[in-house]
Amino acid sequence: MLRRTAISLLLGVPRIPEPERGCAVLLDIQTRKLLYSNQQVPDSMAGPPGSSIKPLTLAALLRSGKLQPREKFVCSGQVLIGGRRMDCSHPRMGTALDIETALAYSCNSFVSQAATRFGPGDLSRALTDFTARPVGGERQQLQAIGEEAVVATPVAMANAFRRLALRQAEARLRPVFGGLESAVEYGTAQLARVAWAQVAGKTGTTRAGGQPLAWFAGYAPAAQPKVVVAVMISGRHGATDAAPVAAQILQAWHGGKL
Repeated sequence: MLRRTAISLLLGVPRIPEPERGCAVLLDIQTRKLLYSNQQVPDSMAGPPGSSIKPLTLAALLRSGKLQPREKFVCSGQVLIGGRRMDCSHPRMGTALDIETALAYSCNSFVSQAATRFGPGDLSRALTDFTARPVGGERQQLQAIGEEAVVATPVAMANAFRRLALRQAEARLRPVFGGLESAVEYGTAQLARVAWAQVAGKTGTTRAGGQPLAWFAGYAPAAQPKVVVAVMISGRHGATDAAPVAAQILQAWHGGKL
């Protein structure tokens, strides 16, 4: 459920949203300084993060040793968790997916299979920036793909991606960083591209209070991150509604227009 402010449907060409339509923030990677927000109180909105949480889920598994960097899972395309259909929408690969490809195409099957390796409550303890309830079993699988038992604000999401970006020296996490770059290069987040740098990021699409909710979170430049951006707006798809807003914010910051 969204807190305090209901997010209404964003219509027309994606743009930096009006406060009542969603929240967008930009943080300095090194200082955590808030460089931009379209809200006076950026933490006044929150919702389930959907697939934008997947890099954090996989990073937690990799850092704990429960998932190995070169592991692969077969995606059948059909995903049923706790009676909920969470089928994958990406093209069928015809082969097992690795972490980078799974993130690029936002594979629910890959992440939910990997999440079975968490013990009860393991993921909630790793999601320190979010409001996450300790759960196990299928509920934790749904938590791993951002659909249940976890709520995020855009500021919290930006801080979580900031923490992730600052771990680029950790060799074990390289498939996650590669997946974020690939998501923008050829995957679900292509509309987050900017002319001046390679962006690394992840989209998310879910529902809150009966409304469709679109997310994007990422950082730039991908190799030497300086800023992290998070967007949560009412929209049908993170790929088409939130990612272009993130690109506009990054472009405006680079051009000194924020």
